[in-house]
Amino acid sequence: MTLVEIGALLDERYRIIARRAAGATATVWEAEDGFLRRQVAIKILHDHMAADTELLSRFVDEARTATTVSHGSLVAVYDSIQDHPGIVMEWVDGPDLRQRLDQGPLDGAETARIGAAIADGLAELHQHGLIHRDVKPANILLSSDGTPKLTDFGITTANAGDRTATGIVLGTPKYLATEQVRSETLDARTDLFALAAVLYESVSGHAPWVRDGDLPTAIARLSDDPDDLRTTRPDLPASLTASIMRGLERHPDDHWPNATVFADSLRGSSTMEPPPGRPEATRVLPIVELARPANAPRTKTPKGDGVPVRTQRRLWPRLLGLTVMAAVALLGWTLVSSFADDDPITPPLAAAPIQIVSAEAFDPDRSGSPGEHNARAPLAIDGDPDSYWPTEQYDTRNFGTKSGVGPILQLDRVHPISEITIATQASTNWSVEIRVTEAETVGAADTIAAFGPAIHTESGLGPEAILRLDATGDTVVMWFTDLGDGEIPIRLAVGEVTIQ
Repeated sequence: MTLVEIGALLDERYRIIARRAAGATATVWEAEDGFLRRQVAIKILHDHMAADTELLSRFVDEARTATTVSHGSLVAVYDSIQDHPGIVMEWVDGPDLRQRLDQGPLDGAETARIGAAIADGLAELHQHGLIHRDVKPANILLSSDGTPKLTDFGITTANAGDRTATGIVLGTPKYLATEQVRSETLDARTDLFALAAVLYESVSGHAPWVRDGDLPTAIARLSDDPDDLRTTRPDLPASLTASIMRGLERHPDDHWPNATVFADSLRGSSTMEPPPGRPEATRVLPIVELARPANAPRTKTPKGDGVPVRTQRRLWPRLLGLTVMAAVALLGWTLVSSFADDDPITPPLAAAPIQIVSAEAFDPDRSGSPGEHNARAPLAIDGDPDSYWPTEQYDTRNFGTKSGVGPILQLDRVHPISEITIATQASTNWSVEIRVTEAETVGAADTIAAFGPAIHTESGLGPEAILRLDATGDTVVMWFTDLGDGEIPIRLAVGEVTIQ
């Protein structure tokens, strides 16, 4: 067995140039491939670790796993070496994200760019039925041209019951999803939670949950929300903040449904273009059951592939609707043209949507968790009905001791308002009160009464409600008084609100 040191030749092909990094289980060396005349990285397992048959098996699996996927945001694996348990990988000529963050937080555009690229890489990984399970800054390499690449597939899995011999949950405590901490079901959304935690740290300078010790840090996410990024980084675009905060929701059903959607959300927050040639949709990885203690509770997971039913059923109705609209438009143009020489007809213009400049959750009673997911309120006005603002979960559809909750929508100026459309995530039989006023008359409102009496009340509403009213103002409060039908605990999720 050849001694690994600078100048050593491994497998009569790879000349060691320098020692670049070392971890608990392996050392990474820079080397030159004498056959292809290129720089490579060689990850070699420590000798005492190679004696651990489980770890050695996992190390070999890493190489096999990495060779099954190929993507510009994933570090490529080229070869294995026989002189030592080691794998030959693409050389990335730059620091890792951990080293970059040690110099200070990133700006919003850079964070969104890195996050979208890594999400694209995860989408490719998930398409192959794999979960990375250890997305963290140290595993994101930054090349000299700024391209981020995800590496270290040592604990990637597609197999049930993949745990260490001691039963310790695999991963890094600061970035574990709640389902990992509870040793419950994992799927692709687990990686997206970790990526959101990395992005949170990238802009805030610290991880979402930081406690004294690994175990308290991991457990903190089971009961505590992270600090709102709008407080720590008020300069960030609201859409970027909302994208990151949604990724950190504690229940898997509230995570981003897949990596492609998360990537698109991040690009939308920084007006970035999607990468060329990417598939329009990414399959959500089927749920992988991991071994857990017999008395551990199970979490509920979505039926099917995890994509909201609303999304699955929307395409054909939209195509049909567009076809009908096109036919009507053509007929209307023909009728107008037939009168053009005698009596020109100008069809009435549809009312343009009113610009909503901000959304904030209003929770004056504050029983239970305060804020009602305030950081996600902008998702109700972001133009994407698949992103949503949810209420907290309640034991009764009528909020128990609360009189209600709802978002406060601020318009760009005072407008006459005739119609409000509220699209929900398939909620039924819910109720809402609408209040319209002017911001200068409200002040620091701490009760719903501060916004005046309800000018419109409606109940028994379905997934999409169109409310018609006659009001004028620049502040609209949608006050939900009944969460509707559904299994307890229950919540209401608002996908999109438009006002005319």
